[in-house]
Formats: sequence, C-alpha cells, structure tokens
Amino acid sequence: MNRSRAFFTLTTFLIISSNGLATRSANTPNGSKKFGEAVRLLETWIGSVLDFDRLPGMSMAVVHDQEIVYAKGFGYADVSKRIRAVPETDYSICSLSKMFTALAIMQLRDEGKLHLDDPVDQYLPWFRPKIPDPNPTLPTVRDLLRHSGGLPCEPDKTIWPDTADLFPCSECLIERVKYLEMNCPAGTKYNYSNLGYALLGAVVSTLSKVDYKDYIRKNILEPLKLENTTPDYIDYHNTKNMAVGYSRKLRKDSRGEVPVFNKNSMTPAMGLSSNVMDLAEFAMWQFRVLDGKESNGLKKETLQEMHTAQWSDPDWGLGFAIWKMFGKTFVGHQGGCPGYKSQIIIQPEEKIAVVVIVNASDAPQFTLAFAAYNIFSSVFASSNSEKDEMEFGKWEDYVGYYDADISWAAAEVLEWNGSLSVMWLPADGPLNSLIKLQHIEDGIFRQVNSDGTLGKHYIFGTVDGSGDMWMKFNNNQLKKAIR
Repeated sequence: MNRSRAFFTLTTFLIISSNGLATRSANTPNGSKKFGEAVRLLETWIGSVLDFDRLPGMSMAVVHDQEIVYAKGFGYADVSKRIRAVPETDYSICSLSKMFTALAIMQLRDEGKLHLDDPVDQYLPWFRPKIPDPNPTLPTVRDLLRHSGGLPCEPDKTIWPDTADLFPCSECLIERVKYLEMNCPAGTKYNYSNLGYALLGAVVSTLSKVDYKDYIRKNILEPLKLENTTPDYIDYHNTKNMAVGYSRKLRKDSRGEVPVFNKNSMTPAMGLSSNVMDLAEFAMWQFRVLDGKESNGLKKETLQEMHTAQWSDPDWGLGFAIWKMFGKTFVGHQGGCPGYKSQIIIQPEEKIAVVVIVNASDAPQFTLAFAAYNIFSSVFASSNSEKDEMEFGKWEDYVGYYDADISWAAAEVLEWNGSLSVMWLPADGPLNSLIKLQHIEDGIFRQVNSDGTLGKHYIFGTVDGSGDMWMKFNNNQLKKAIR
C-alpha cells in the first residue's frame, strides 16, 4: 500500500475531518490538544494569507519522521468550477524537479558511469560554449548540480515570458546551446541555471541510453512508490486532479488562468508534477535513507553528500538548496513557474519536513513552509503535561475573528501555549506576530511586553441583548465576525 494512502485509512492514529484536515488523536505522542492549538494557529494565519493575498488555493503537508502528521488543502484548485484544493491535488512542482534530476545523476555516479568533476562536454560533445575568458574553464557535472557552471539561467539567454524559446524541443536545445556564450568561467560565480539542469537531463539520457522521463520513472518514481509524481506533460483542462495555474495578482485586474506549457527539454529543470502527499513520502524516504534503514534508490553516504554544501553564498548542495534558519540547517528546494509556486524544507536532525504548493505565480511559499515548521516543531519538541491539557480551551469564549469594518483593522484572537493571544492582520508570520495577553479580571486582559512587563489593555465584552462579542483596544472597538 502506498503510504500516502495509508495516511487516510489509519484512523486509529489520525482523525480525518470532512474538510481534509488531519490531526493526531489523543493517543498519539504529542496529544490532540496541544496539536490542535498548533493547527488552529497555522490555519488561522494561512486563511488570512489567502484572503489578503487573494491566492486561489494551496496544499500543505507536514512530516514528522515516518508520519504525515498534517495535510490539508486550502481554497480552490479550480476557481471557476469551485473545485476545492485537497492534499491529493496535483500541481506543477516547477524547480522541485531538479532534486529528482540530481538523484538520477548521483545514481549514475554511484554506478561508475560518470564522475562529478568531469566536464559536461565529455558526455555531451555537442555542447561547446563560448567562454568570455582567455583561460577557458568548461563547466563540470558538479558545477551544474550546484549552479556554478557560469551558464545563463535560460537557453541562449532567453527571457520570460517568451515560452516558445524557453521550452525548446530536445533537438532545438542542442542547436540553441552548441555555441552558447557563457556568463563567466565555470566555478567562479553562482548563477542559478535552469539550462544547467536541462543539460544534466541530457546527460542522464546519454549515459542510461533511455529517455530522461523513462529513467526517472523506472529508477526513482516507481521504486519510491511516488505514484502521483510524473515527468509527463499534463494539461489541467484534461484531468480532474490537476490544479489550474493562475497568474500573479495584477495591479488592476483579477488573476487570470495561465496557459499550460509543455516544458520539453526543460523538464529536468522544472517539468515534473506531483502533490504534497507524494512529496511528503519523498521526505520520509530521505529520513529512512539517512537513518540507514533503506538503500532503495540511493546510498546513505550519497544523500548526505547531496545535503552537504558544495558552494557557499548562497549555500548549495548537489540538487538541494541549504538554508540556515532558527539556528538550524535545512535542505530542500524552492520552485516557481507560470501559475505555480512550490517549496519543500527538510530538517534532518529533527526529522521534520514541510511541503507547500500554491497555484499562483506570486505566492510566499518559503514563508508558508517555515511558518508551519516553526509552529509544529515547538509541538514535537514539547511533552504534554497535565497543565497543558487543563489550560487549553480555557479562553475559548474569546477566540475568533474580530473586525472593525473599514475604519481601522482586523485581528485574530486565539490561544497559544495556554494563554490568550492576539494576531493583527495581515501578519508577516504566525508566531512572531502573536501578542500574548495576561488575564486581569473578568474580560480585561493586558499585553505582555517582551521584557515581561504589562502593557496596553485589551477589553472584551458582549453587546447588550445580542450576545455578540467585541474587543476594545486603545480607542477602537472591533466586533467578532465571520471570516
């Protein structure tokens, strides 16, 4: 059984609601109450991001070791047809495709079919770029994997949105880059290059003697049981499960549908489609490989090599980006292509991973992923004391969305770590935007400042006769409302 399917059947461990939300049951190690507090905070904030940024839809999954502990869809996979986004919704994953191309290269390296420091033209003799230097240095396979090959981002320095030139056929790519002018000598500067990964895909085809797509299917997707991931061209008009891609939020108009593009020879750089459940499986596979519990597809030492910085400023491994956040090291990849944004972040030591895919060209996927990590990591790191269980839900009467209509602002009031908190909207992030409140008496609370002192008053009450809740802050009164 595909583990992503098992996620929806093991109801002993997971409670699945009708809207696609997955949460732990009370018998799981982190408990339902504290976990539920984290879910409410995350979903409250994500809901505000979708509303204020006018995002059509997105899907998210969170992994803790070998468990998909949370998965949900938000908004719409297809706005006009009112088809909701769910965890199983398929999207273009854009540059997350590069991780799979890098895996293919490393598999061939481990089989002895190539060396990372061999020049690319050793495997692609038609690739003879012009180098703007009297002492030319041709890019190596390692250079392409870590984006230090000195190549332009796109074939022949073409630019978006000229997609006819950006996604050439395989034969066209060969003609386009035979005598390509490089930006700089290889190994001297970082320059993110989709073209570099298109060339790596050509190396995979040359050495394996099969088409790149066939190699990926047989050697990576099928062994890892990623049944919903494909390198094939998918037209969302002809499939029920593929999310429609939407443009960025335009200055005067609403978002428009983005045409469907066949990535052709650029598929190794940006052409795969998948969903958050498959990519969560991909993260769990990596945790097993790193633990030495599985060697299917790749050796432990090879994956560690891919996760290790091979280039600095910015840090890049082999097919994986590397980020330093919260005093920890994360690996993964970010993606963006017409109509979609994608993100996977992996924290190997804590065995936590987050996957986010949005069907819009201008989504803050990086912020969304790290916000989810920040919230859930605090839950996984904590133990449920009796106090935690008792305190959760204490302030439920005050929790909700408060709005001042057009006159001032809106706020979410919710619980976090047993205390009532306020998050003014729109907020840059959930945890760093929370204002902790301390109860004084009846409906009176005071803001807890960063130094622990008490600050401004927040006063809650009900409208006479109606029971409607309001919140007063400074000289402003906000009414509890439906989002």
